[in-house]
Amino acid sequence: MAKAKLPLEEWLASHPLKKPGMFAGEGYSRRAVDEVTDKIVERLRADRQYSDLIRRLDFPSAPRAEAYDRAAVDDLFDNLKWGSDPRG
Repeated sequence: MAKAKLPLEEWLASHPLKKPGMFAGEGYSRRAVDEVTDKIVERLRADRQYSDLIRRLDFPSAPRAEAYDRAAVDDLFDNLKWGSDPRG
């Protein structure tokens, strides 16, 4: 089954986020991003709203080895926030 055909919660649970590029100093903390993503997946599986989780995101910075790319994270959560389908 193609990833675009997966239910959103399953896609989010299995979708790897891009890591910062070779020359990027830091990005968003993987742990913090994963915690929010896991909560969103839980709520989607329970057919509950998750908008309160993404209303005001403020992820801490982390060194490149422990981070996700800022633009990739911002794009994912902006899509979720505005009701767009991040699966493309």
